Amino acid sequence: MNETNPFALRGVRVTASVLLLASMTIMANATIAPSLPGLKAHFAGVDGIETLSAMLLTLPSLSIMLAAGPIGALADRVDRQKILAVSALLYALGGTSGLWAVTLPQMLIGRFILGIGVAGTMTLAMAWAADLWAGAARERYLGLQGAAMSAGGIVVMLAGGALAALHWRGAFAVYVIVVPVAALALMALAPENRRLLAERKERRESPAQSAPVEPFPWRVFALVGPLSFLFMVTFYIMPTRLPFLLEGIGVTNAAFVGAIMALMTLASVPGALLYGQVRRFLSPMAIFAWSYGLMGAGLILIGMAPGVWTVVLAVVIMGAGMGPSMPNYTTYMMASVPPSQRGRAAGLLTTSFFAGQFASPLVTAPLVTAFQLSGAFETMGVALLLLCVVIAIRAGTSRRMGQMTRPEAPVSDQPSRWPATIFRIPSSGT
Repeated sequence: MNETNPFALRGVRVTASVLLLASMTIMANATIAPSLPGLKAHFAGVDGIETLSAMLLTLPSLSIMLAAGPIGALADRVDRQKILAVSALLYALGGTSGLWAVTLPQMLIGRFILGIGVAGTMTLAMAWAADLWAGAARERYLGLQGAAMSAGGIVVMLAGGALAALHWRGAFAVYVIVVPVAALALMALAPENRRLLAERKERRESPAQSAPVEPFPWRVFALVGPLSFLFMVTFYIMPTRLPFLLEGIGVTNAAFVGAIMALMTLASVPGALLYGQVRRFLSPMAIFAWSYGLMGAGLILIGMAPGVWTVVLAVVIMGAGMGPSMPNYTTYMMASVPPSQRGRAAGLLTTSFFAGQFASPLVTAPLVTAFQLSGAFETMGVALLLLCVVIAIRAGTSRRMGQMTRPEAPVSDQPSRWPATIFRIPSSGT
């Protein structure tokens, strides 16, 4: 058996079900992005509709922020299958509410309910990833997960754009897909769930249960949490602001707007798939630095774009930076988390990601006011380039900042001081 192959270790059904479950998170907010211009026109008489339409896109992130932590704690204590069933029901009801909601408040309530469902599916997907795989196999799985999320994003963005071209409410129908995905996960993960429940019972009944609780790695989260927050602030500039920038340069077709944003997701797939290989040569901090550098360059190029094809090039650059970055956050965090607290870690990381999504329009609104739309893209791009430099310098002067704690890896596998903090050159024997 290939000990680094996620499919060989856990089987096709289990691996595919966790991958699909993780893919459901990417469609939570961005699916309806192509509908924003039509939605804005429909509710044109509502005061502050431009900001409210952007908030409608990111409102699920608020409920995810509130719900992910408690759900993560529950995932370490109660039957995960029950959490999944309830989460999928809320996901489907809240996601499709845009098909029938008459008023904007009704739509906002539906989006809030959607977020609770997403908090459950994403937290469970991350917790299962940490439980089912370890070491190099986990890195390879998380690379596959990043690619699966990107592929899911491509599908739903294209589907959302096509349906929005028919009617602005059409994109909300895409959320129905959570039903078969959840059904597959409930069946495929049932044996693993029984094993997990048995292990919990054994730990409770063991004489060692009086031993001190393993500490949560707060120092690691103090790094990963803010970086994941900023990553999502940046990512969600695209669905919340890019449609309006494209409208300003003459691109008004909703399907074409959806295709442009799907292209960014497509460009992220190779980097995500190759994440396990990239980690052989680059430390986690190097991946973070490269990611923010490429995303910053892409944002600056969008702000300066004279036409649509420059925007296309820019979103490809941004996608290339995002690809290996997404699995990097989870790998970095979960390598330091004790098994008894993986649900909690997944909930906190989910909170950080979606706090960034929710905050994105709030962060960019004053930038748009001060520098106009194109200037806001340029300002954020410059900030990310500066962060890239800071991460690289900090990684070179602090061994702790550059290390990735991997209990299952030998000490020699840890990145050392500069330049090994940034570049990890494998020995000839590996």
